[in-house]
Amino acid sequence: MVADGSLNKVSPLMPKGYVNVVEASQAGYSGSGLIQTDTNNVAPRIGIAWRPFDEKTVIRAGFGVYYDIVPTVVTTAGTPFVVNEPSQTNPTTNPVVLPQVFPTSVAALTTVSLPGAFKKDLRIPYSLQYNFTIERQFGKTGVRLSYVGTGTRQGEIQTNINQPVASTVPFTQKPRLFQSYPNITYTTNGGGHQYNGFTTEVKRRFTSGLLYDFSWTWARDIGDLERDQAPEDTYNLARERAAWEDIPTHRVTGDLIYELPFGRGKKLFSQGRLANLAFGGWQVMVASTWGTGFFLTPQWSGPDPTNTRYTTGSVPTSTLRPNILHNPNLPSDQRSVNNWFALTAFGPPSPGAFGTSAKGTIEGPGSFTVDSGVAKNFSFSERERLRLRVEFAATNILNHPNWGNPGLTISSLASAGVISSTGSGGGGLDASGARSCRLGVRMEW
Repeated sequence: MVADGSLNKVSPLMPKGYVNVVEASQAGYSGSGLIQTDTNNVAPRIGIAWRPFDEKTVIRAGFGVYYDIVPTVVTTAGTPFVVNEPSQTNPTTNPVVLPQVFPTSVAALTTVSLPGAFKKDLRIPYSLQYNFTIERQFGKTGVRLSYVGTGTRQGEIQTNINQPVASTVPFTQKPRLFQSYPNITYTTNGGGHQYNGFTTEVKRRFTSGLLYDFSWTWARDIGDLERDQAPEDTYNLARERAAWEDIPTHRVTGDLIYELPFGRGKKLFSQGRLANLAFGGWQVMVASTWGTGFFLTPQWSGPDPTNTRYTTGSVPTSTLRPNILHNPNLPSDQRSVNNWFALTAFGPPSPGAFGTSAKGTIEGPGSFTVDSGVAKNFSFSERERLRLRVEFAATNILNHPNWGNPGLTISSLASAGVISSTGSGGGGLDASGARSCRLGVRMEW
C-alpha cells in the first residue's frame, strides 16, 4: 500500500502477479497517512509523604504513569519503489564484458524483499509505577521497608502473522494468511510485565567512626515478550508468560566502613604524635553482594517438528523449547559445573506441536562476592587541611568463583548442563572475576 498519487513511482520491476500494489484510499486508509498518530499520552504522577506519629517515622507513597521516551519508528523500505535486478558476473572465459547501458529486456528477479508490517494504530508502551515505604529512625540507624511495583502495558512485540498452525502436515501444504508470501514480521502491541519487589534496608550514616548499609530485595518479574522479540507460536502468546530471566528472586547487598578507635581524638593511643602516626587514621572497608541465579530457558535444535517455519523444500532446522517431563532443578548438593540441571527433565517436542516447557524453568547459578580494603590517613595539621591517604583494596577477596550460566541446548549433549566459564555469576550482575588487589595513594588539600 502506497500513498495516494504515487502509483506512477512504483518500480516497473515490481512483479504485480506476486505483490499487488494499491493506493491508500483504495484500502480504506487516509490518503495522507497510513499510521494513526498517538496523541493522547497523558502521564499523571503523584507522591505523598506523611509523619503520622513523630519526627522519626515517615510513610511515603507514589504512583505514576511513564511512557517510553524512545518509541518505535515505523521503518520505510525501498520496496515497491526500488527493486534491484540481479547482479551480473562476467564469465571466466571472457572476463572483459562491457555493460549494456540500455538493455532490451529486464532480467528476472530472484527475490523481492517485503517490508515489515506495523499495526496502523500502534500505541506507545507505558508503565504503571507505584510504591509504598515506611521509614523509622532508631538512634543513629534508619530502617526502611518498601514495596515497589511496575506494570508494563501495550508493550511492543513482533509476530509472524503468516505463520501456519502447528501440525504434522508439511509447511508447503498448509494454508497461510498470505499463501504466496514467506514470513511477514508484524509489529503490534500486546506485550507486558508485572514486577513486584519488597526491600528491607538498614542504614547508618558515617557517625562516630562507623557507617553501614545493608539491604535485601525479594522480587519477581512476570512477563511475556520484550520489544523486538517474537513468540514461538503466534497463536498462543500466553505460553510466553513466565518469570523474567534477569530478575533474581533474592539479592542481598551490604557495605561497612569502620574507623579504628586509635589515635588523636579516639579512646586509645590518643596522646602523642608518634602514637597517632602509628595507630591513628586506620579504616577497614567491606562490601558484599549475594544473589540467587537467573531464570534460564532450555532449547532444543533439530528438524522443525511443528512444520511452521518457512521452507520451499526440505524440513528446516529450528530451535525451540523442548517438552518438559519433570522439575529440571537438582538439589543444591547434587549440582556441579558438569551437571547443573537434570537433562532427563527434557525431551524433544512432539511431532506437530511446540514443546511444553515454559521459559525460565532452569535456575542458574547465583553469585557471592566480598570486596575489602584497609586505608591509613595521615594528617599534617590539626584542621586536616592537608592529608595523605594510602589505601589497599581487594575485589573478590575470598576468590570465590561465580559461575557462568550452563549450556541450555539439550540436543547438544556435550555442553548441555555444563558450566564452562566463570566471572559472570547471577547472569552478570556481579561479574567479579578472580581476586585482584590494588594499592593507591591520594593527597587531599
